[in-house]
Amino acid sequence: MKKLTSYVAAGLLSVSGHAAIAQQSQVFSNEDAAADSVEATEDAVRDDFKRSRDNHRFGFDRKLGWYGSVSATANASAGNTETADVGIGARFGHFDGTNGHDVTFSYALSDDEDTRTANSGLLGYDYSRVLNERWYGYGKLRAQYDEFGAFEEDYFAGVGIGYRVIDSGSSRWRVQGGPGWRMTEASDGNREYEGAALISSKFYHRISDTAFLTNDTDILYSDADTLISNDLGVNVSISGPLALRASLRTDHHTDPTPGRKHTDHRLGMSLVYTFN
Repeated sequence: MKKLTSYVAAGLLSVSGHAAIAQQSQVFSNEDAAADSVEATEDAVRDDFKRSRDNHRFGFDRKLGWYGSVSATANASAGNTETADVGIGARFGHFDGTNGHDVTFSYALSDDEDTRTANSGLLGYDYSRVLNERWYGYGKLRAQYDEFGAFEEDYFAGVGIGYRVIDSGSSRWRVQGGPGWRMTEASDGNREYEGAALISSKFYHRISDTAFLTNDTDILYSDADTLISNDLGVNVSISGPLALRASLRTDHHTDPTPGRKHTDHRLGMSLVYTFN
């Protein structure tokens, strides 16, 4: 079998100043992923651009100004099997010392033997406001499309409060939550409009000067369905701005569209290029 594989990563473009990637405030970086994802059913490319420098997004050492990122992944095989996978992502935002704005976008497409196996995209906007050294407030908008997901469309808008539990330098942990509104559409066209609630936990631990671990957990509740997402990843610096990221994401829906599975797992290996 003859196989050709190409992997392209273009990452994280600094828009101006020395702003840190993937952080909105001294306390936290809102995600629509949250990346928060909610960040449901997100793929590896989304992980790359949303958390390439988690040591900044969790601390109080956030610098002021604009920041931004762009990333892309691609791989293909030819011969006994014909496959193609592409993904793009972008994040741009601004922090003025109190208020943070963050816009994220991602899209992924996969084909296997001329059969579409993945087609998903996410667009999110987050606003954050630092209240004091421990507390922050936030607002969130998220729109997600996934042709093969538990729900084909999933929209969320919400507000809430967050608290920084741990900041030991090498380990940081924050929790946040609040009410919102959710609209889901199943593959059969059935739509649900209802109140919802989102609870999130974001954890970071520096393993060494060149490696760190992150674990993000999100619980999005509504009457139609409860989504539980967990994203575990390890970033290891290769040389300068180059880093290698390995991640495992699990998404569990309590009430998916009939015929769709409750749980999805994604194991990703990514090359990340960052400068900020």
